[in-house]
Amino acid sequence: MLVILFSTMKNVRGNTQILLTLLAFMVLFQGPVQAGTTTLFVAPAGNDQWSGRLAEPQKNDGPLATLDAARLKVRQLKTTNPADTIEVQIRGGTYQLRETVVFGPQDSGSQDAPVIYKAFPGETPVFTGGIEISNWKKCAKDPAGVAPEAKGQLWAAEIPRALNEQWNIKSLYDSETLLKRARSNGFHYADVEKENDFNRQGKKLTSVLEYEGEPVAPFDRTVHFRDEDIKDWPNPSDIELILKDRPWLANIIPLERIDTQNRIAHLAVDPTYQAMNPNNRYWVENAIDYLDEPGEWVFSSAEGRLYFWPEGDIKDMHIVAPYLQEFIRVEGTEDGPFVKHLHFEGLTFSHGVRDSLLEGDQGLQHDWEMYDKGNAVVRFRFAEDCDVASCVIRSSSGTGIRLDLHCQRINITRNHLHHLGGGGVVLSGYGPGTKDVNKNNVVHDNYIHDIGELLLHSAAIFVAQSGHNEITHNTIRDVPYNGIVVSGCRPHEFYLVNRIPFRRAWVSSIRFEECEPYIQKGLAAQYHNNLEHFLPLLHARENRISMNDISRVLLQLHDGNAIYFSAMGENNVVENNYLHQNYGTAGTVRLDDNPSFTIIRNNVVRESEQGFGLKGPADLSNNFVFTETFLRGRTLPGWLGGTKQVEPVGNIFMPPASSKSSNGLYLTDSRATDRPFFMNLPKMENSIYFTENTSDSYVPKSELGSDLFTGEQVTLGQDAVKLIYADPMFDTHAAKQGIYRFKNGSPAEKLGIQPIDLRGVGSSLTKPNFKGLDETSGAAAERVLFDFNNKTPFDGASVGASMTVDALTMNTIEIVDIDGVTKGSKLNIHAAYHAVSIRSASGKGDHNHFDVGEAWGFTFDKNIASIELKLAGMDKDDAFKLAIREGAEDIEIDVSLNKMKNGVFTLSQTISAHTPIEIKLIAGDTARIESVAVTAPNH
Repeated sequence: MLVILFSTMKNVRGNTQILLTLLAFMVLFQGPVQAGTTTLFVAPAGNDQWSGRLAEPQKNDGPLATLDAARLKVRQLKTTNPADTIEVQIRGGTYQLRETVVFGPQDSGSQDAPVIYKAFPGETPVFTGGIEISNWKKCAKDPAGVAPEAKGQLWAAEIPRALNEQWNIKSLYDSETLLKRARSNGFHYADVEKENDFNRQGKKLTSVLEYEGEPVAPFDRTVHFRDEDIKDWPNPSDIELILKDRPWLANIIPLERIDTQNRIAHLAVDPTYQAMNPNNRYWVENAIDYLDEPGEWVFSSAEGRLYFWPEGDIKDMHIVAPYLQEFIRVEGTEDGPFVKHLHFEGLTFSHGVRDSLLEGDQGLQHDWEMYDKGNAVVRFRFAEDCDVASCVIRSSSGTGIRLDLHCQRINITRNHLHHLGGGGVVLSGYGPGTKDVNKNNVVHDNYIHDIGELLLHSAAIFVAQSGHNEITHNTIRDVPYNGIVVSGCRPHEFYLVNRIPFRRAWVSSIRFEECEPYIQKGLAAQYHNNLEHFLPLLHARENRISMNDISRVLLQLHDGNAIYFSAMGENNVVENNYLHQNYGTAGTVRLDDNPSFTIIRNNVVRESEQGFGLKGPADLSNNFVFTETFLRGRTLPGWLGGTKQVEPVGNIFMPPASSKSSNGLYLTDSRATDRPFFMNLPKMENSIYFTENTSDSYVPKSELGSDLFTGEQVTLGQDAVKLIYADPMFDTHAAKQGIYRFKNGSPAEKLGIQPIDLRGVGSSLTKPNFKGLDETSGAAAERVLFDFNNKTPFDGASVGASMTVDALTMNTIEIVDIDGVTKGSKLNIHAAYHAVSIRSASGKGDHNHFDVGEAWGFTFDKNIASIELKLAGMDKDDAFKLAIREGAEDIEIDVSLNKMKNGVFTLSQTISAHTPIEIKLIAGDTARIESVAVTAPNH
């Protein structure tokens, strides 16, 4: 049309008029001018005075040198060309960060013109928050207090004097490997009568503290110690205690001062729970006295010096000390403007600082994470529509990524987070109140593993007061505690705001003015602690947790889960997840105290003792559970209470043939044996029970084809069915591919049970480990775990006791007590420790752990290719002897801390079926056996 118009303008005077008319019509008919893309470059050999427009240095121009210079350059470009997309391509190499790079609203992009910081194609830029320590010198004189074993072995390095006042080194790396800081044996608190203060779980306080009243006295910060376990060190603030006063937590707290005369150590901040039980243990870290093994180190801030006992030649090592905690902070203002449309792609980060509890910190549940704290490598705060994609955060001592307070539509995708001292990803909205602005975020296709290396209670993904998020297709494995946590503030915490306003976990973050009307409503009600009073204040609602592959949680702590909920908002969804190899859980999926209605459907749960742990209402449907126990929780319909009454429907419970649990078909761990078995079943509809287990506890009293609730035969398609005893007829070949479907004629089809397709489960960065459903349950798994708790058949057992897991049987052939006596003694499994020890017939010794001379002998009924011993309570003075009695090929190995990794000793050795294996304590007095794992060939 422009051409036609131009050709008819013969009478128009002057070329200028023709050109102007042409341009005007171009604007009208062509539409908006298309924006372009501006590219900047950053390189280790760059210069912040250059333009950044060139990828390589050329004469007096080239790439920029730093991320912050690129940020400032982008800000300038957005001012002049706001419609342009800007890409900052970062060349491969290492970039040392000494200060946090902060992106504010002025650094934002827009929906059509985002700002992207990404790796240069085919290259790997690495941002490190660490400083290389290279000026090592062999100590000419041993430092005062050094352990006898370390004399003449230590090297020292001075840290830069300019950094000394602000740098207290909490962790150390050899390249990407975390080095072990000097740690003492586990010490017991002195048995001193202490006044039990109010530093306990909130649910135990509301019955003893009225809502109105003056604040209670500050919490006790003392640790009463025995003998000279804690010494009069000149640098107490460098010394940290590891406190495990609950099975679900491990505080790391520095000392403030030490009173050796009265044997009292004063902590610098409140512990999460009062340190007072003389049966509990603690550990001392970073004291020169306990640097007594190769590979250990300590730091003295008073001297500005590191001491290190290298395992090899220190010249071959690349020692790095983390210096910076937050690398990148994307931060707007509280109520806007927010930072928007910033994207980070393909970047690698390492060597961040470990978090430390500080005065004034506010905590989330049980202090598992902190509230609104800059303890992550990448942090968003008051931001919207931003991405972190295809990044790697590794070998760093803190948390990976945080989304704090107002964060919406932030996408965390395809990232690899591993070997972190803290957690993986944290989504943390405002404290309990009416402000609900952390939502609609995506955590998708991430591979998170080997996290919590220092802060053992860290979760791979932690969602607190944040809702409507998508947590999908993530692979999570090898974590010390929980896999995914979704949490809010429990009702009783609201009633403590007047009496314990300084309580770190939740109470200190409650927004009182917003919450007071709801508190008063709860106080006026008959039942104060009903969650319904506070649901409008709890924003961890309507999250979707789907297609995640979660395995090997709870490797260090106890009383945890693969997926955990407590005091959250309603209608969270847990669906199509593959949950396997999660042992020692309190329910693989758990609704803990004060949960709200949750939808749990289409999940496959395998290689675990317990399927679900439910303390609240749930829509439990179409789940396939291959565990010893289907349900941990109340057996009667009370657990289905709350505002929504939903009966479990379409579930399949199929315990392995190898299961030895006494619970069996009762489905729960709290059955009563003085009632008919069907009275102990939770409500069910259109569900299936089947097993090839032949033990009495698993064999129903009714025939195949009967409803276990009535004991009578049913005709599918005609009769109503609660829980039918029938083979679901899984296609075992398809299960090896991740498809849990049925053969023709399966009763599942007539009950409306749908197959579950998990082929796309987990992250694209790794592959799921599917195992088939052997129709005879006769195939031994590649890795078989014998995890010990007080419900396993070895508790209180004598010689002859056996335990079978995945068709592999472990037989006890010998128990030797402290006096060398082999008759009358029994195995003991302490309920709190979940570990094997010996209870001697004479009553001598401490039956909570092994005493010197005590031994346990056992065999396996099939060949095994390796054996792993997970040992608890191991100190530097403890040692076991592992003996493999193969006749002329006998093997004896001393097992001590320096031969273990993360509490596990591994021996790769083929051991024939029925070969005697003996574990004997030869030194020390605190060790226990938590588990034995073996690898066995599939048949």
